[in-house]
Amino acid sequence: MSLHAVDTASKVSANDAKKLSAAGIKAIGRYYSDPNNKWKIITRKEAEHISAAEIEIWTVYQNSHRHDADFSASIGTAEAKEALAYAQNTIGQPKGSAIYFSADYDASEEAVKGPIAAHFQAIRAVFEAAGNPYRIGIYGSGRTCSHLLNAGLADLAWLSMSTGHAGHSAFYASKRWSIAQGKAGRVADVGIDTNETQGADFGQFRLDAAVRPAVAAADAVPTSAGAPAPVLASGMAGSEGNVVPRYPGRIIKRGEFDSETVAAIQQRLTEIGITKLVVDRDFGEATEDAVSLFQARHTDPLGRELEVDGEIGPNTWAALFGAEALSESLPLPAGASARDLVVQIAASQVGVREEPRYSNRGPQVDEYIRAAGLNPRADSYAWCICFIQWVFKEAARTDASGLSTLPRTAGVHALWKLRTNGATNVVAARQAEPALIKPGMVFLFDTGGGKGHGGIVESVAGDRLVTIEGNTNNGGSRDGYGVFRRKTRLVKMPRLLGYIDFIK
Repeated sequence: MSLHAVDTASKVSANDAKKLSAAGIKAIGRYYSDPNNKWKIITRKEAEHISAAEIEIWTVYQNSHRHDADFSASIGTAEAKEALAYAQNTIGQPKGSAIYFSADYDASEEAVKGPIAAHFQAIRAVFEAAGNPYRIGIYGSGRTCSHLLNAGLADLAWLSMSTGHAGHSAFYASKRWSIAQGKAGRVADVGIDTNETQGADFGQFRLDAAVRPAVAAADAVPTSAGAPAPVLASGMAGSEGNVVPRYPGRIIKRGEFDSETVAAIQQRLTEIGITKLVVDRDFGEATEDAVSLFQARHTDPLGRELEVDGEIGPNTWAALFGAEALSESLPLPAGASARDLVVQIAASQVGVREEPRYSNRGPQVDEYIRAAGLNPRADSYAWCICFIQWVFKEAARTDASGLSTLPRTAGVHALWKLRTNGATNVVAARQAEPALIKPGMVFLFDTGGGKGHGGIVESVAGDRLVTIEGNTNNGGSRDGYGVFRRKTRLVKMPRLLGYIDFIK
């Protein structure tokens, strides 16, 4: 087995980095720690040397973290603040990458659910208060990794090398880890531990570039690890002539009854060998358990972990049926207009969520950002306007003659300034009346500080709108985590800029 990813507690000089690169190393794990542990902490200069050698870096915060007493809410708060400050102010670690936190011992179930969970809850709180600049990783046993992922307290998992620790074999087999540590050794005279990486993105970075995946290792699981081939079922044409069911635009979960969508899910889970389900069109306990098992064993089409919640959103749907089930344009029903198509495509995305939450990333979110001409790996982008760009781009693939071209921008205020470029109608805030607002129109409002938010009108009911919005939440925030349908916006909403129609 050739080596591609290693971690080390040793300082890596410029000469070491060159030798490691020549030996085929593509990624190195290095430490953040208490300032007193200077012998193991990566420095800015060292990170520059590693990056210059075209090696990616991933980071882990570790002091001792080998006993129950090393974990508590207060310790987690202090260490999270310390790790954030060092990553941002000393290293300059790019946003969107990850910081792993260590629990390097065979923690009992009581410890994992008690002080360790409290520790990571505190870390999550600190990161959220800081605007979630980084994803949170856990380094530890299979039991610890599994629990923190399930609880939503960690976004990524690095399985320690200790095969005797609780849950190691089961967690390794689940393929839910992003990194799995192997044996110790030496490469280019540097003491290292070997590692497997799974998927293209395990939170790594380089200082001279945007966050991006390392070159896939020959012994790593491919990006599409575990993603089953599209199923033959009624729906839409796949890229290879197969027909796959399209994502219905909503979360499918327990309690749904007498549904063709549930029948397709049950058939698919049976076909790929998860379990034998009775195709009864009823999303009950057996189906929920089968979905959870599928999520634990598979990744989405981009190699990212699925949330194990027993519910089928867009990422799990794409893992089941293939990426085409999300991104193909919709057929235009007989007699339908381009306006109908825009609303239909926007509605099909309700339920899309960031992966991980508050990261401004995710398989489908990345597609929205690309539609605005941006590279999702280059920065952390607010994406409400990117979502609108994607909807109109998808609609144009079916009926370009019925649409005008949106100005290429991801900014709310920029789009409003460019509103006359391609718009077929503009309704300013002072003119806004229900009779003038049509489905498919884009609405924009100011949130202060040069920022704003926008979405697509689905329908008008009296003085209120039904809207479909990206990068929001149930409360209507501009800094949300998914695509939501909202029913509370007023036609004359506070701080409204206006409405723009790009439909002919």
